[in-house]
Amino acid sequence: MQIPKGLEPMTPSTADTLQAERSKAGFSVAEMNEFIVDAEMRQQLAKVEAVLAAEPETFSQRDTYFMGRTEKMEHALKMGRRLIELMKAGRLTSDEISVADMVLDVNGPFGLHRAMFIPTLQQQATAAQQERFLKPALDYRILGCYAQTEIGHGSNVQGLETTCTYVAETDEFEVHTPNIRACKWWIGSLGVTATHAVVMAQLVVAGRAHGPHAVVVPLRSERDHAPLAGVTVGDLGPKFGFNAMDNGFLLLDRVRVPRDNLLQRYITVARGGAVSRPAGVDPKVAYGTMVYVRTQIVRNMSQTLARATTTAVRYAAVRRQFAGKADRRQAGGAESPVLDYAMVQFRLVPLLAQNYAMFATSQAFAAHYAESMGELARGNFAPLKELHATACGLKRWTSDVAIRGIDTCRHACGGHGFSQFSGLNEFYGNQYPNVIWEGDNYVLSQQTARFLLKQVAALRAGAPDAAAGATTGYLRAHLPQGRLPRAAPPCMRLSVEEMARDPQAQLQVLAFRAAAQAAELADRMQGGQTHNRSLVAMQRLCDAHSDYVVATYFQQHVRTLPPRSPLAPVLQQLATLLFLYVLEQNAADLLRLRVGALQPAQIAEIEHALAALIEQVREQAVPLVDALGVSDMRLNSALGRADGRVYESYLEWAMRDPLNSDDAGARIRKLWFDKYYAPVLHAKDNAAQARL
Repeated sequence: MQIPKGLEPMTPSTADTLQAERSKAGFSVAEMNEFIVDAEMRQQLAKVEAVLAAEPETFSQRDTYFMGRTEKMEHALKMGRRLIELMKAGRLTSDEISVADMVLDVNGPFGLHRAMFIPTLQQQATAAQQERFLKPALDYRILGCYAQTEIGHGSNVQGLETTCTYVAETDEFEVHTPNIRACKWWIGSLGVTATHAVVMAQLVVAGRAHGPHAVVVPLRSERDHAPLAGVTVGDLGPKFGFNAMDNGFLLLDRVRVPRDNLLQRYITVARGGAVSRPAGVDPKVAYGTMVYVRTQIVRNMSQTLARATTTAVRYAAVRRQFAGKADRRQAGGAESPVLDYAMVQFRLVPLLAQNYAMFATSQAFAAHYAESMGELARGNFAPLKELHATACGLKRWTSDVAIRGIDTCRHACGGHGFSQFSGLNEFYGNQYPNVIWEGDNYVLSQQTARFLLKQVAALRAGAPDAAAGATTGYLRAHLPQGRLPRAAPPCMRLSVEEMARDPQAQLQVLAFRAAAQAAELADRMQGGQTHNRSLVAMQRLCDAHSDYVVATYFQQHVRTLPPRSPLAPVLQQLATLLFLYVLEQNAADLLRLRVGALQPAQIAEIEHALAALIEQVREQAVPLVDALGVSDMRLNSALGRADGRVYESYLEWAMRDPLNSDDAGARIRKLWFDKYYAPVLHAKDNAAQARL
């Protein structure tokens, strides 16, 4: 099936329109890409995409939207096997395979082997255990998963019910699923892939419980992949997204494993059942590793949102609807690009500012993490709690913004956003788990809030080192003795126009908002408000704190530019836009302050200033998404393609649907006609024939 020849050309064409948008750039797109995307990621993307492009017969994603679940899984297995071969051949590293997964938007059955099984062995296994389990895992001679979540327990790890009981008579552990609620559930790479699992289970020795610990349990025969005795394992079936991954369930019926299968870097169970903690090993090291995983989520969410904003902004720039309705008239009475409409701008331009803030934050936070890890290496664990609280807040902020942002971008694409060919629907489903895994976002916010409340309590107690960290110093600055001052700080006495001109004032306003919320919540809880009644306020406090941290990191990254850099003006516009957007979206926080509250008229001024700035940044929107560097390979979208040939690509893609083919498609259409359409269309004739 082909597009008929002789069709009139579209005027103006979508390709020409996109190029016209690019001509408005007030900065070098290449220089902006080098500044906003970290060098390591740029190098990895360039290398990985070149490798993938060289083997389209294996790595092309063009037909994945037509595949069913088993086809997607097999395609992912085919690509995963080839990536492992490329790694063993020295053409890709393990980290670059993770980048390839991001480029391909594939979370295939080998994924959790790399993402969870191997890192757990690296972090929690002894040297001898690493020889037994890690070495063959790195060589892919065994395939693993990480079995923590149960059908009845997710966030509450302490409540896990799977047991790992020491049997002194045989010097073994018996791993057991006592009831259906304890069935391991949602475990990636478990459904059909894993030969082994790191199982989180309640350690019981001589009748005494020692809390959840990790034990390696063989699941399937390495010879024929059949489940081993006592192991009931299978795939969960189709999901909202992530359907190339074999998330699975697992029940263990008193499965025995050697005593040394319990990972014993942080706890030792000796022959006979003596339990001890190894000397010279601080379990807080694992705390730092957990934070590292969240730094990677912050980094990945930048790239995730970039794919969505690139597609939506480019398509909104070339899609035309209605003539004469936007403020700017088009030559020749042409319809206006939908990006000229205020409602589309309001949805997409602040999202673009958040995306840039995310990229800057990922770099600044990575530096904060490296500095803290340096302190840890010197035996100073003091910065870890603040780092952990910051990581929890940023993981929540970035994943919430990214996942909601993908959905906003789908909507901004109008009806075509509903098509798989937009590249945003399956992508949304695949990325959605980021708000849940590595800590459910609502639970993580409590950890950040509790840390901040402890800092306030320490200030009230006069502790000299309270709120002295890089991301908590604002509490000390704005809360003398841990309480709100009687007079408004200088930043809250500025006009909206003055705030918008002063980057430091913007940070102070955001800091005061968060500090005020922390003090108010501390007062209420000190007055008897229960933890449960405080949970909603904790969410808001976490978000206010993270808004401040993100803005601080963004400004910090912008300040690394050389003086009079041509990149600085638009980046500062984005930072100010983000500041105004936070205020506009959280106006109640500013109106209800006991000290320094804004007036209703100022909220109107904020709305006006935000709308004006959005209009200005709209002119640079296409160059700004181009600078994020998302390739067509990653977009896998008819609507967001770099050459702007949107409608041609969209129609050609639809024509590739197997139902439209001249061979298998024709047979299916004929079968359906004979079996279903003809009896309906010719029902009267059939009835008459039946009477005869």
